[in-house]
Amino acid sequence: MDDERRKKEALFRYAVLGSLLSRALRRGELRHGLGDLAARVWTGPDGRPRRFAAKTLEEWLYRYRREGFDGLLPRPRSDRGRLKALPPELAEQIVAMKQEDPGRSAPLILRELELAGLLRRGQASVSTVQRLLRRRGLSGPRRELERPARYRWQASAANDLWQADCLHGPKLLCPSAARTLRIKVFGLIDDRSRLVPYARGDFPETQAAFLRVFAGAILRRGIPRALLLDNHPSFTGSDVQIACAKLNVRLVFARPYDGASKGKIERWWRTLRAHLIGRLDMSKIETLDDFNLRLSSFVDGEYNRRPHSALSGKTPLDVFEEDAEDLRFVEEPAEIEAAFVTSIERSVRMDSTCQVHGRTVEVPTHLRGRKVKLHYSLLCPEQLWIQDGPTRVPLRDVNPEANASRPRVRKAAPSPAAEPTGTNPVEALLRRLAHPLPRSKDDDDA
Repeated sequence: MDDERRKKEALFRYAVLGSLLSRALRRGELRHGLGDLAARVWTGPDGRPRRFAAKTLEEWLYRYRREGFDGLLPRPRSDRGRLKALPPELAEQIVAMKQEDPGRSAPLILRELELAGLLRRGQASVSTVQRLLRRRGLSGPRRELERPARYRWQASAANDLWQADCLHGPKLLCPSAARTLRIKVFGLIDDRSRLVPYARGDFPETQAAFLRVFAGAILRRGIPRALLLDNHPSFTGSDVQIACAKLNVRLVFARPYDGASKGKIERWWRTLRAHLIGRLDMSKIETLDDFNLRLSSFVDGEYNRRPHSALSGKTPLDVFEEDAEDLRFVEEPAEIEAAFVTSIERSVRMDSTCQVHGRTVEVPTHLRGRKVKLHYSLLCPEQLWIQDGPTRVPLRDVNPEANASRPRVRKAAPSPAAEPTGTNPVEALLRRLAHPLPRSKDDDDA
């Protein structure tokens, strides 16, 4: 019974005792007065009819005289906090199971105890387990106190911080895989204005897929100062870190398993599902371009131009444009291309190949046995090349079957004709034997 109900019950008891509390009673009047009250039917605070024994009324009276109004408050039960359906050792087992795995629900705990033979079927109910966990602070609002504090916050200016995430959308036929795959929608949202710079669906959930969306967002809305990312490998890989380092974009990662720390983009996913993904007519969407056309139409044509409740009725586009003077835009598209290009060093084997990202690629044969610098685009990692002066030489995967019929002999480069020296050791030896040279005095002395 909570405090409010206890107070209502005490007021009800005070009303039942009535005049017995306020006037002085002569000898014998108390018994007659208690008998009269016990014979009556009373309507309790809950609206139900109630009757009381004279002994109970007498106890209330003396408690009021000793303790005042507090004496009429219902006393807590002596066995409060103990569950009769659960022995103490079994209750401790339930608490330990919940602490071991907070994701265990009360029905799951009951089932596991029954399967382990520690609890008979029907011995305890789900509500009994829930009540035990609630009293121990292992469920409901009390568990929220153990989590990090949350505050409503936002960036101070547009493009100070973008939040990024990936949403799994509907299934669509993937031509390269020749089967239906789920579309992965990468998107970004500006923390200050709630504007969505860019969103795009693709089939792979990789770094390259995210970086293509990131590059498109930069071309449209400028370069952010920081990114708040999830801990998925498509965000935590080295390619993302390299691109952001070149663009001077600081990376911030959310706590694992804490989606609420990226609340703005999580809320936008909810809007996207309700207004677009949940209403798609998949019979009219045959390709990924069809899906992305509808996605961009919703983002740029409706969401960014619709008043937002968190922006005092302004649209995300209006708030974003208020900070237009402080935004950092790309002056030349070539700068973006350069920012999303990196290189790695590899040693070329004697068969003119080297390993890159799990692939075996073929390089020009004159580079055998040497270390070379391979360049690739972070937006399209499968495109590799080496730089030979101003010339970009593309590389391709090795094809052993095709190489089996390739000629092995290189055509020698023509060399300039050499001038004859007129010396021949064989002829010189023959002339020396036929016409020996005269012996010198030094040879005779030897």
